[in-house]
Amino acid sequence: MNRKWEIAIASFLVLALLATLCFGCAKKEQEEKAVITIGIITDITGPAGGPCKPYGWAIEDLAKHINAVDPIPGVELRTIMYDGRYDPSRDIPGYEWCKERGAELIITPLPPTADTLKPFAARDKVPVLIQSASESALDPPGWVFAYCCPSADLIKPLVKWIGEQWPNYPTKIKIGSAGWAESYHADITRGIREYCQAHPDKFEYIAGFLAPMGTMTWGGEIEKLKECDYICLPSTGLGIPTFVTDARARGYTGEFFCTDAVGGYVDLMVGACGWEALDGVLTAYGTLYWNEPCPVVDLAKALLNEYRAGEVQATIATGTGYSSPVVSCSIWFAILREAIAEVGAENFDGGAFYDTATKFKMTLEGYEETGYTESVRYALKHVVIYKWSAADQDLVRVSGWLPLVD
Repeated sequence: MNRKWEIAIASFLVLALLATLCFGCAKKEQEEKAVITIGIITDITGPAGGPCKPYGWAIEDLAKHINAVDPIPGVELRTIMYDGRYDPSRDIPGYEWCKERGAELIITPLPPTADTLKPFAARDKVPVLIQSASESALDPPGWVFAYCCPSADLIKPLVKWIGEQWPNYPTKIKIGSAGWAESYHADITRGIREYCQAHPDKFEYIAGFLAPMGTMTWGGEIEKLKECDYICLPSTGLGIPTFVTDARARGYTGEFFCTDAVGGYVDLMVGACGWEALDGVLTAYGTLYWNEPCPVVDLAKALLNEYRAGEVQATIATGTGYSSPVVSCSIWFAILREAIAEVGAENFDGGAFYDTATKFKMTLEGYEETGYTESVRYALKHVVIYKWSAADQDLVRVSGWLPLVD
């Protein structure tokens, strides 16, 4: 064998050895990472699938982004997703499914799911993280942590704002609501009633109707609410546009208002009702909308373009289903990062997250301070109001961050 071949073979063997060593080091480093599994219980195929499917996508994509760009030292985040279908009978099976696959945290956008899982979370010391919860899920404080305040508290600043903007005061504002009989909307109904009863000089509370889950026709409720100046819309799925359509068809000329739950169905609402029917709808949000110049909104857009390139416009059109969890999970993953820094990746469990969360504070640019305490299980204590604009064919911000009110 000539000298050139000997040198070539030797060089090849050296390169092969180096490659093997590098691969071994990389494999060892990967093996040494602690895998933290996050279970997502959302609605993919049920009545809330419109905003809840992209909610799950956002958590998956943010976890991938953190692993790739800003990893938690010694940790690889893993996500698994269960289709709860907004069906309460699937809450406990979904929880067990996630636990069996190693989930140490559960994230859900479904308020009834948090209600169901609260005692199981406390028993197993598995934090349940939710976008916006009912009061019963958060009080007394336990292992359910919400990003936004309970819906009863979320709606009150909007009712207060309506009273302050009302041009005909001292004429009383007639106000009422309708929605499905589930915990989230039941709390909204209670919040409206409580605020109106506490301010009888400005408001006349007409009624708050809670129809069976899945109700799509609202003739009886609308007839009793037609005299209202403002009606709070239902909060879930196809029940929202059918209410708007029925109300306008029956001659209702007043205004609609709602919480950010409705803000996850923008494309559904516009497609079913048209912008003219929705012009002027007021929405109380716990997160900033897609048209805001804000770093966390920019992050949501970047994640969409990186991981869901074929779904960008369609996902933005749905409303806040994708952008809202980018905000809340930015906070929850910051808690996770801090907890791991305190106890070490190998020692992390639900208890470590709980201990860190109950003393955690942070401020995202563009937002007010968020965080939890030993007695408070919702992070955000402010809301912002948007108006649906037919002229702009978009949601337009009409307030700054408003504090919660009694």
